[in-house]
Amino acid sequence: MTSAPEEHLRLEGIGVSFGAVNVIPSLDLSVRKGEMVAFLGPSGCGKTTTLRIIAGLNKPSRGQIKVGGRDITQLPIHDRDMGMVFQSYALFPHMNVARNVAFGLQMRNVPAREAETRATQALEMVQLGHLAHRKPKELSGGQQQRVALARALVIEPSILLLDEPLSNLDAKLRDEMRVQIRALQQQSGITAVFVTHDQVEALSMCDRVVVMRGGQVEQFGTPTEVYERPATAFVANFVGRTNRLKGTVTSEGTLTAAGQQLRSATTLAPGAVDILVRPHRIRLQETGEAANKVEGTVSSITFIGDLVQYAVRVGGGEIVVEEATRRDRSPLAVGDGVTLGWSAEDTLVYPAGEK
Repeated sequence: MTSAPEEHLRLEGIGVSFGAVNVIPSLDLSVRKGEMVAFLGPSGCGKTTTLRIIAGLNKPSRGQIKVGGRDITQLPIHDRDMGMVFQSYALFPHMNVARNVAFGLQMRNVPAREAETRATQALEMVQLGHLAHRKPKELSGGQQQRVALARALVIEPSILLLDEPLSNLDAKLRDEMRVQIRALQQQSGITAVFVTHDQVEALSMCDRVVVMRGGQVEQFGTPTEVYERPATAFVANFVGRTNRLKGTVTSEGTLTAAGQQLRSATTLAPGAVDILVRPHRIRLQETGEAANKVEGTVSSITFIGDLVQYAVRVGGGEIVVEEATRRDRSPLAVGDGVTLGWSAEDTLVYPAGEK
């Protein structure tokens, strides 16, 4: 029987107040040893503040931070045994790559020969050993990012903290760095906490995702749980794209919207509801026995390379459908009538007005 991974980082009742304003009312969270957890949310939700509290850059107004069961709430930054990768990389411009990576070891009084060896190993890990003698200005953005990562890992920290580390990179390089950072984290077995506003980064890189809003946790779960079973309408809208339909649930439990009776896998209470359906889960020209079918008219078509977006007028509203581009599909045109279909499981229902 496999034992559950042990808890490594715990936040207990962490709160942050600025005067009378509670930026973070009360946050409880447990991160397992060796896992990578993302804090995901819009600007101002409290994710970066939480990361800075873990790092010791900010002090909480209340609550405790524990690592391995040890209370570190009052410990200074240099005693917390954490590595941090910043959005700006924060490399020393006058030092070459090798000296940048070895700097943290020197500050910890690691002997020069050992520091040099460990720095070389860290650079090889991020595939930059051949650039050890270059200055940061001679590197690309992705290479600078890997140097910053090597510098954080070389000290063998208890926890690796990453603050929006990919936001300054172009789209293609971000994709490559996601894979590299995740591979390095898994290879080293280090516990990592990652702050991002990018849902793709959170879902593709992390074991679990904390979705935050207004200083509070809306949902904490695996990427699949957060995407497929969002706890609130906010999570559903923030993590992925959705169509929103206004509907009602009768006292008999019947769900209706856009003049149609619909089916959902959700247990429904009577009253006004918002119905959310992801665009790529809707099928065009449905001919099978879909749980939900509606008739509509194509109002616009947008080509996005690997996807085509169809806006379909249904009743008094509009539903967006995303479909992978296919050479064998007969092209639709604006004004064409279509039948849309989707499953009961893809019909997400929440109380009306929930943001």
